[in-house]
Amino acid sequence: MKRALIVLAVLCALGVAGVALVLLTFDADRYRPQLVSYLQEILGTPVKLGHLSMGWHGGIAVQLHDLAIEAPGAASSEPLVRVESASAVVRLRPLLRKQVQVASVVLRRPRIHVMRDAQGRLNLIPPPAASRPEAGSAPSAGFFRPAAGGGTASPSAASSQSASVEGSAVSFEVASFRIEDGELHWTDATASPPTDVRLSKVDLVVRDIAPGRPMTVELKGALGAEAENVRLSGRLTLPSETQTGSVEQVTATITDFSLEQVLAPARADEPRLEGKLTGTLEGRVPTLDPQQLSRALSGRGRLALAQPKIANLNVLREVFGRLSILPGLVEALEARLPDLYREKLEATDTLLAPLDVAFQLQDGSLRFDALELGTDAFELTGSGRVGLDRSVQIRSTLRIEPALSAALIKGVHELQGLANAQGWMEIPVTIQGRAPQLAVLPDVDYVASKLIVTTVGNLLEGFLQKALEKTPHPQEEP
Repeated sequence: MKRALIVLAVLCALGVAGVALVLLTFDADRYRPQLVSYLQEILGTPVKLGHLSMGWHGGIAVQLHDLAIEAPGAASSEPLVRVESASAVVRLRPLLRKQVQVASVVLRRPRIHVMRDAQGRLNLIPPPAASRPEAGSAPSAGFFRPAAGGGTASPSAASSQSASVEGSAVSFEVASFRIEDGELHWTDATASPPTDVRLSKVDLVVRDIAPGRPMTVELKGALGAEAENVRLSGRLTLPSETQTGSVEQVTATITDFSLEQVLAPARADEPRLEGKLTGTLEGRVPTLDPQQLSRALSGRGRLALAQPKIANLNVLREVFGRLSILPGLVEALEARLPDLYREKLEATDTLLAPLDVAFQLQDGSLRFDALELGTDAFELTGSGRVGLDRSVQIRSTLRIEPALSAALIKGVHELQGLANAQGWMEIPVTIQGRAPQLAVLPDVDYVASKLIVTTVGNLLEGFLQKALEKTPHPQEEP
């Protein structure tokens, strides 16, 4: 018995040594042209591959170097995907049962450029069916083809699929997937000006990969920053023929993100919101259908904005400038206000107090029920929404602090009808448009009604005063 065990151990050692020798002497790179040809036929776009190698790393390790995939139609000079290296470790024993079990897939320094053109089309959309190989037909490479009747693999193929190699059915499974030091470049030409955002230093880990079941996803990276400022986790179910996919238990955080990264104006003198954004979100994405994705997002969280500023827009001046029922109001105020208050009206920017607000994410919009913005001169309170498409609709009340209100009323007496019992001038205001082109619109009808009441009251008071002056005093002779 002992002798049999020794013989078996020797045979196993010889087998492992034989496999190692084959792997060390096997020239995988000679199959690189066939692999490139197959990928180009499947993707319908040019593919470049620098080198293909094979070795041993706890399993059969296949490695691709300098992989580049062009965007369909060459929509950009920047490749859709560029990967410094991609490696996959395949377990040896399952291969004997025609099962390809991939222990891990690692992409090092991948660069992905996703574009949306002015018509809303993504460069990720697959090419027309005519440009892909027919189901069951052999590609030009001649060494690999999808399983008969299977056609091109669905997105769920990342975790498990069936195919045929030289006519034999083979099943594929991937245990884990990892991205190291990746970058996602997003360009959106539907916005004006076009959006250009980079998520760099991306580390992504996907665990518990199995067909049709949720996978654990953890991501961290730097969004518009040099250091890591984004973290995201969730349970991802990939799309398949029977479901559109979903992401559950989403938790996301972002810290110190500069708003100028996504709200840059077309011209330097256009109004824009500036500041450092910190936010949290807990929610879900019930479908990954691209046509429904933006409106399917749902959840709740908080946003905090440090050092906020509305550049190139003085909110007070904009509001008073739109009160057409009082022509020349701004000019009159500038001429009559004391220097301290005139400076507030003539300032180029509006400096805001730090913002901290709760929101709900639904129907493609961030909805705010209790929005409060403040400066040293006024506060703006209200509710509204900010869409993921940059659309803004906020209804609010502008309340000017009592000291400034008194100075404004002293400069233009008609404004006294807008003051409440505590001395705050109040003006309903709507903020609407698509960032950064926003309009600050005072409720002219409300202002007119207040001014009319004030004017009529002043007239009646004047008539009454004159009437009293003409009435004889009781002690006077008739």
